[in-house]
Amino acid sequence: MQIEIPKETSEKITRASELLGIKNKDLVDRAISVYLDNLSKFLNLKKELVEWDLLSDEALINFEKSI
Repeated sequence: MQIEIPKETSEKITRASELLGIKNKDLVDRAISVYLDNLSKFLNLKKELVEWDLLSDEALINFEKSI
């Protein structure tokens, strides 16, 4: 797969890879892996928050019924 990267981003990748002493490709691979891992965790958290919200609504309805 080939992806076009804006010149400014490409220059930042080059500077960062030089500072870290790794190849540009390795830096990009690591960055994408970290991003995808964070995205997965974010989506799991979002799903969990929706589930908690539904449970909270259900608990409130049950509480109101008991009054």
